[in-house]
Amino acid sequence: MLGSRLLDNRIANPVVISLNKIFIGLGASCEIEAAVADSFMNSPKIKHTTGFFLSLIAAMLWGMLPVALKELLAGMDAITIVWYRFLAAGVVLFAWLVIQRKLPQVLRQAVQIKWFLLFAAVGLCINYFLFSYSLNFVNGETSEAIIQLTTLFLILGGVFLYKEPFFAVQKVGTALIICGLLLFFNDRLSGFLSLENRETIGVIIVVFAAITWTVYALLQKQLLNSFSSVQILFIVYAFSIVVLLPLISPLSLFQLSEIQAYLLLFCCLNTIIAYGCFAEALNCWDASKVSAVLALAPLFTIGSLKLVVFFQPDYAFSDRLSILSLFGAFLLVVGSALTALMPILQQYLANKRAALAESA
Repeated sequence: MLGSRLLDNRIANPVVISLNKIFIGLGASCEIEAAVADSFMNSPKIKHTTGFFLSLIAAMLWGMLPVALKELLAGMDAITIVWYRFLAAGVVLFAWLVIQRKLPQVLRQAVQIKWFLLFAAVGLCINYFLFSYSLNFVNGETSEAIIQLTTLFLILGGVFLYKEPFFAVQKVGTALIICGLLLFFNDRLSGFLSLENRETIGVIIVVFAAITWTVYALLQKQLLNSFSSVQILFIVYAFSIVVLLPLISPLSLFQLSEIQAYLLLFCCLNTIIAYGCFAEALNCWDASKVSAVLALAPLFTIGSLKLVVFFQPDYAFSDRLSILSLFGAFLLVVGSALTALMPILQQYLANKRAALAESA
């Protein structure tokens, strides 16, 4: 799913290349191209505009996801929700791979690759469950803010596991993420010291969700040498569908209210459509720019809940964030976006150095 043309930047920071690979790996194949629209999309201006709006749609859908999940948990447990999401996405990916004749040949792989696949599948499966389950304890704004730690964990994983450099811009981005989290929870920090606080439990669960996603992401960096990202996701989904099957309550589907049924449908379609928009955005735009727009997801979560509270003032599942907390969310987004845009900054500096060298 990685289009080499998107990441063929020899002077780019290896950590950020890894980061972009993983962001791309979350979605669908960069090789999915609309041949019919090819001639129309040749215009650079149209490509940039299309890439931006597709990225924005993906960020919006992912930002709205925790809001829908929070409501849906009143009628269906987290494992069952995750299973239905895996099932819907797995069926679509299976159909796509069959049509493309690219079903993954797992049994032909080396033993080490099989172990990597297993741990990656376990990591992403646990991540999906923990993120959904955490919403039993915290609201959407909190879960979406904490999950931004994946950016930080991924960078640190690259530094310690792959011995990648830790550049100044990344340090600034990391500092902004940490400061943003502290400001976001400025009026709740003291409460987090007690495990009797439900929010504390929820925050801990989301932190573990971020860790398990990072495990998946770091392993996927190795797996992309053997599989496309679509193939990896299909394997993960197939594995999760089978493993979670004994733990789910499938008949709870028929006990959902009409609104809850629509919310489940939204969550399933969210996975498919958001990843599809993400994939097409990568065909039109630089991976770093797409990742930077995706960093806006927490703002869509906050905005969605602000809109709900505006029309329903007594809505219970919102944190009623203060101005300082909103500023903290803004810093989170800036820190994540700054990290994602590292390749562009590196390219700019390299071009500037090259121009100075030529003039001299």
